[in-house]
Amino acid sequence: MISSYFCRKTGMLLVPYGSASPRAMATYEKILALYRKDYPGMPVLLAFTSRLMIKRLQEREGIAIPNIEEALGKLSCQGCKQVVVQSLQIVPGGEFHRLVSLSREYEKKDADPEKRLKITIGLPLLSCLEDCRRVSKALPDRWRPCRDPESKEGEETGRKSQFAVEPKKEAVLLAGHGTGHPADAIYSQMAQVLKKDYGQVLLGTIEGFPGLLEMIDELKLIGAQKVRLRPFLLVAGGHAENDISGPAPDSWKSTLEKAGIEVDFHLSALGEIEGIVQILKEHSLKALEKMEMQADKSG
Repeated sequence: MISSYFCRKTGMLLVPYGSASPRAMATYEKILALYRKDYPGMPVLLAFTSRLMIKRLQEREGIAIPNIEEALGKLSCQGCKQVVVQSLQIVPGGEFHRLVSLSREYEKKDADPEKRLKITIGLPLLSCLEDCRRVSKALPDRWRPCRDPESKEGEETGRKSQFAVEPKKEAVLLAGHGTGHPADAIYSQMAQVLKKDYGQVLLGTIEGFPGLLEMIDELKLIGAQKVRLRPFLLVAGGHAENDISGPAPDSWKSTLEKAGIEVDFHLSALGEIEGIVQILKEHSLKALEKMEMQADKSG
C-alpha cells in the first residue's frame, strides 16, 4: 500500500506516442480520469513522445500537449520529488526505449544527485506472457455478437459460440501497429495466446510481422469468407481510421475486400476497455512500489 505522504511528493506521467484524432484524445482523457480517480492526491499528466503529433494537435484542435521534458519540468515545479513515467505503448519497442532515454536524460539534468527528480518507468501493456493472457481475456466484447442477457450460456460455451452459424467461414482479425524493434516478437506471442483461447482470432500488424498479406494467406487457409476487423491499438487514431479501415486501395479493409473477404469493421481501441487500462495501472503500481522501496532504503 502506497503511503499518502509518498503520494504527495510523487507525480505520474502517462506517455503514448500521441495522436491528433479527437476520438483518440477522448480515450486518453478517459485513461487520465481513471488514474486520477485511483490517485486523488497525486498530479497525473499526459505527454506525447511525438513532436509531430503535438504540433498537429495544436494546429487542428488548439490543444497543447507537452513533450516528456516539459511535463517532467511541470511536475517538478509542482513539488514532485519523484515521478512514475508510465508507458502507454503496446510493446517495449523503439518508442518505449526512446521514452526511457528521454526520461533518463532529464533525470541527469541537475548536477546534484540529491536534487535530481527521481524517475521510475512503468512497463508497456504487453511486457510478459501473463500480460498477453490478461489482455486476451479482456478482448471478446470487442468482437462478440450481442447475446441475450438472460442467456444461461456458460463462459466456455460462450467462447465457442462467438462466431456465426458457420464458424469456419468467419474469423476475427485484429490489426496491431507492429515495430521494427525485436519486441515485435511479442505480437506473435499474443497471437498464439489468442489462438489458444478463441480459435479463429488472428493478430497481424501494420509495420511488423506477420503483416496483412500473411493474414490473408492464413484466412484463406482456414476458409474464412468474412472477418470482423478490429484495431489492436490503444487509441483509434490515424492508423485505425486510415491504414486499417480507410477508403484507400491499400488499407486493410480495401485489401481484404479485393481478396474476396467480406469485412465487418468497428472503430474501437484497447484503451476504451477498462480491463486493459487496469493492466496498465497495475504496471504503474509496481513502479510506485519499487520507487517507495528505494526511497525507504535511501532515507
